[in-house]
Amino acid sequence: MQPRPRRPVNRTAGVPGAGWRPLAALCAVFLAGCTKEPVASFEVSVPWALTGRTLAIDTHTHTQFSDGSLSVEALAALAAEHGCDALAITDHTDHAVAATNEDYFAAVDAARQAHPSMTFFAGVEWNMPPYDGREHVTVLVEPRLERSVLPAFKAGFDGMQDAVDPAAALRWLAEQASPARSEVALIYNHPSRKDEQADENRLDYLQWREVNDLFIGFEGGPGHQRSGTPGAYRASIRPVDRWDPVVADTGGTWDQLLDQGQNVWGAIASSDFHEDRNDYAPCRFSRTIVTADSPDARGILRALRAGSFWAGHGRVLSNLWFIVAEPALPLPAAPGETVRLGPGAQPVFRVKVERSPEHLTLPLVVELIGNGLSGIPEQVARGELAPATDTFDWQPPQTLVAGADGRSAYFRARVTALDPKRGRLVAYTNPIRIVLAN
Repeated sequence: MQPRPRRPVNRTAGVPGAGWRPLAALCAVFLAGCTKEPVASFEVSVPWALTGRTLAIDTHTHTQFSDGSLSVEALAALAAEHGCDALAITDHTDHAVAATNEDYFAAVDAARQAHPSMTFFAGVEWNMPPYDGREHVTVLVEPRLERSVLPAFKAGFDGMQDAVDPAAALRWLAEQASPARSEVALIYNHPSRKDEQADENRLDYLQWREVNDLFIGFEGGPGHQRSGTPGAYRASIRPVDRWDPVVADTGGTWDQLLDQGQNVWGAIASSDFHEDRNDYAPCRFSRTIVTADSPDARGILRALRAGSFWAGHGRVLSNLWFIVAEPALPLPAAPGETVRLGPGAQPVFRVKVERSPEHLTLPLVVELIGNGLSGIPEQVARGELAPATDTFDWQPPQTLVAGADGRSAYFRARVTALDPKRGRLVAYTNPIRIVLAN
């Protein structure tokens, strides 16, 4: 996302850290007149990050148009019952299934008519070549592109065909999008499910991103959470607290990419719904909470591409905020944003939670993960939130240092609840990046 001026809108109502703002405004005016470069400024901003509408979405589900048990109509009703504001129907692209035919789009259009308050995507789950169906990618497009892009993509590039060139497929998808890329988003699903080596995901992602920039990141919280093996991970790599190790392992694939300066998102949790036995209904257990400037498909795609979302299991949290404040910043920074800090900057990191009504008595553990203290990814802070407490603040004990990219640091948050019946239930935010000025 390109840097853009931050609009002079009121973003204080209900926002954690709003109490810093009068002082921040005075400091910003003073510093602007006394220094050539401000102590703190935004390099990449998400204008709606603190004031946008929050939407519960599921980016990965299946119906009878591939190997799901329910019709589109029944799945849409189930998602609405469990509080989804947006639902992606992502049936497989195998030639043997009916996804992307006219009946598919007509069924999704009927769901839109039946549930006008919800946003629907008629997407697909792509068998990424040349893995013989081992690697899957969600392809989401703006509704106006569904009928023109998805059938042609399925016909030309499904990975179960012989001699399909993945680079050609990615280039073709990029050609269908505008330069802003706001109409298309690709998500690497259940990345470690069939892998034997942990580094496979990082190498795959870098290879794919080299061809185009449509990938937003990883499905960190894979589906099939109701099964005995969450995510259906039956190879040598298994989930950690129901999350893919790509996201859950401190210093793992996600952290390695962030350390290298890649802005990649992993706070995505989906149902991968096929049927009731192994899967929870959309938004019943796994939820991705997007903050968007509008609730329509384009607004949701913009938010996904910007990293303006968090995800969690068990519906322990109704909301989760992660911000970085500094007196010279006009507003706190939120996930997906990049701020530039000069010498003398005094950033404060804040995690604020809103527990759901049925989980008000659960204690929580907050962890900050990043590379800004030592230059390598690690846990940099930890705190416990008693049931009556909702905020964790942390100020770095030293000047921040850059990671492997030589110019920036990043930080992301993890919140864990120990539920007596369901065990550890974890939520993740996307990162905030800090460019360190000399």
